[in-house]
Amino acid sequence: MSTTRRFPSDLSTPEFTYVVVKILMMLYRANMLDLDHAQSILKAEFPKQMARRKRRRVSKLKRSSKRTRTFQYNPDDMLTPDKAAKVLSLSVKTLANMRSAGSGPIFIKMANRTIRYRYSDLEVFIANSAKHSTSQY
Repeated sequence: MSTTRRFPSDLSTPEFTYVVVKILMMLYRANMLDLDHAQSILKAEFPKQMARRKRRRVSKLKRSSKRTRTFQYNPDDMLTPDKAAKVLSLSVKTLANMRSAGSGPIFIKMANRTIRYRYSDLEVFIANSAKHSTSQY
């Protein structure tokens, strides 16, 4: 006669859930378990909760709850074109076009053909780009 043991009787359901998730997190952090495998284990162990999660819809009008992280750079930090474009709120392509036309911020071309921008040069570019009226263009 085989008996299936779900969990110890002195362990409540929320405690059991906590233990299972904690073990999965430890295995995932130790690179012994990938995310897809962890999700399949959770689906097998908690089918109702995982099914309920699928039915929920996220409204497109809601803003994401992710916080945007603002980085503080030192004046001598060398930024890649991606980071410099984020600082200037431009696309990388626009920054490349400005670099080609000679109208953008000062850049440094390294020996291996990589482009870098000094953060202090970006601040100067922003300060020099400030205008009081449209006749100053």
